[in-house]
Amino acid sequence: MAANTVGAIPLFLVLIASWIQNPQQLTDMNSFSQGGMMSGIDSNLFLASMVFSFVVFLATAIWIIKTFHGRSWTEVINGTKRVRWSRFFVGLAVWGTLMVVSFVISYMTDPDNFEFRFEPVRFIILTIISLTMIPIQSSCEEFVFRGYLAQGVASWTGSRLWALLIPSVLFALMHSANPEVAKYGFGVMMANYFLIGLTFGLISLLDDGIELAMGAHSINNILGSILMTYEGSALRTDALFKAKIINPSEDLFIGVISSVVFIAILAFIYKWKFGILTRRVPPPSPVLS
Repeated sequence: MAANTVGAIPLFLVLIASWIQNPQQLTDMNSFSQGGMMSGIDSNLFLASMVFSFVVFLATAIWIIKTFHGRSWTEVINGTKRVRWSRFFVGLAVWGTLMVVSFVISYMTDPDNFEFRFEPVRFIILTIISLTMIPIQSSCEEFVFRGYLAQGVASWTGSRLWALLIPSVLFALMHSANPEVAKYGFGVMMANYFLIGLTFGLISLLDDGIELAMGAHSINNILGSILMTYEGSALRTDALFKAKIINPSEDLFIGVISSVVFIAILAFIYKWKFGILTRRVPPPSPVLS
């Protein structure tokens, strides 16, 4: 990934301060916790309000990057002034297909574990909110972790491997207040979050931009919102299906397989060279006044 970024201190401090003040506000739009549901707030309204908070955060992040670093938001995405939208939709399509296939297999092998729920009006509203607002939320997280922080780490260390590992660890930790962690255990859930961060981070480094990760993260959360939910999920929406029992360890295993297939497909499409991961990152270009 392009790493001609000056230090990532200002936005990182905002991120940490916001998390300390309200841990669940920045742990993904997945801050849709059980407490929110129990408070009597309509689930669709609550989802929309939580996702909208990321619009505000993204605007703040863009302002900080422009003010402190003199860079545009597109430069954080791929180091240039142009967003490669075709890659966004490729990431969305490939990861979405893998998720749907995984769900279909799970459903076919144990249909009694799934409760089908369909309320037409509520589902239509949920779908509209998910399709229009979740991509902003997901892209915001990619912008911060796989874009801004990864570029900052790369510029500090000169290492793409550190630029992969450090944001992935922070990404996992920022989800530690999610209700799944309390219900299913810190270790296994952190492993699941770390795997997602590692997968999206790796494709961003290999592709020298975060568009693929933005698309994959978007469809990951969209399907998590409208296709299937489960007890203890951070996304307590009126999804079409509710799983009665889930096994995070099995999900981790399936996630590893899905990630390997996902990376292999994209590597074939874009002819990636994995050797770039061990190459030193050139020092950041001086900012001209």
